[in-house]
Amino acid sequence: MPRRAAPRRLLLLCLALALAVTALPGCGGPTGTQRGVTILAPWTEEEAAAFEALLDQFTDRTGIEVNYQGTPAQREVLLSEVQAGTAPDLAVIPGPGELADYARNRDLIPLDGIADPGEYDEPWLARPAGEEHTYWLPVKADLKSIVWHEKGAQPERFADDPARWCVGMGADAIWGWPGSDWIEDILLQQSGTDVYEKWVTGKLPWTSPEVRRAWTTWGGFLTPDGARRALLTDYRGPDGGDGLLFDPGADCDLEHQGSFARVHIYHDRADETDFELSSEILPRARSSARHREVSGDYVAMFQDSDEGRQLMAFLVSADTQRTWAESSRTPVFSANSRVTPASYGDEVDRRIARELREADALCLDASDAMPPPVRNVFHQKILEYLADPGDVDTVLEDLQRLQDSLDPAETSWLSSVCG
Repeated sequence: MPRRAAPRRLLLLCLALALAVTALPGCGGPTGTQRGVTILAPWTEEEAAAFEALLDQFTDRTGIEVNYQGTPAQREVLLSEVQAGTAPDLAVIPGPGELADYARNRDLIPLDGIADPGEYDEPWLARPAGEEHTYWLPVKADLKSIVWHEKGAQPERFADDPARWCVGMGADAIWGWPGSDWIEDILLQQSGTDVYEKWVTGKLPWTSPEVRRAWTTWGGFLTPDGARRALLTDYRGPDGGDGLLFDPGADCDLEHQGSFARVHIYHDRADETDFELSSEILPRARSSARHREVSGDYVAMFQDSDEGRQLMAFLVSADTQRTWAESSRTPVFSANSRVTPASYGDEVDRRIARELREADALCLDASDAMPPPVRNVFHQKILEYLADPGDVDTVLEDLQRLQDSLDPAETSWLSSVCG
């Protein structure tokens, strides 16, 4: 919906600042040369309300109107608009692998100098291999190397029993991705960051012993009945519920899901949840490992303008990131190193924020970082593997064959994914 400047509030703000002998860009209100900015993002409902509150602050400060378009189908909407030549000024996408494709096609504007590099550690500023420019910036972060349970539970009592784990592969459009999270995290915890990064950047084959071990660890942990049930189960649980963890019909106690689960899965029962680090509880993980898998939402620029650059700089600044974290009713975790755990009012959220800052290494979600054709087949092969866990070699050979068939000139890998 279009966002309008607030002239009266803006005038009062400017007068107050003038009395303090300070200056703020845009205090003169919109000028004849200013243009509005359109931004496409995945957030709706409460998340959208919190984000639009930030956009209100930006408009009040600069006089630049922002047209926010929120849709959970932002990938499909963005692709359609880019192909039609009507791309938004800015777009927020969770997959750097997808953004690398847009950068290769010269659909993205370089963003060098917009973010303070001292505020964003690796891997948040990952680039396409061979590129010197930055083409996307993180506006939100999530921790994925965690296992959820109800507060007060003793997860170690259930960890070795596959029947006590909540596992569902179903989703609206992309079935299988929860299984990719399992395999990615198991590989990271078993084999470490060097192996993980080589695999995600296309340098380690799917058929390698390390990757095969991660698949068989997961497949060997699930029972045949559990694998079949996962194929038929939506990861969000029944409609209108609060996730599999709180579904009496699911009868499970542990769930491997990212930090976004408190908002998108557990809903009104989020305050009843707690978590363990996956290195301490996933099958055959090394409990001493302090490597964490993460994901993010990244903003990229498709139409260059000074107004769009101002909005991008505003969104990734430490002040805005801190305000968003402190004011949102739903948790908003930041990749900005100057946003401390103290910005979060809930102890569970503070622990998540602490891990994002203090882990020995962070590695981007593998399927998010891979080229889309590889990602899509990865998710498909998860489902095939669950249907026949004894056929792992065929699954991995198919994935490697697909990867080898891609034209290097038409395929974008990231240069690194861990840091």
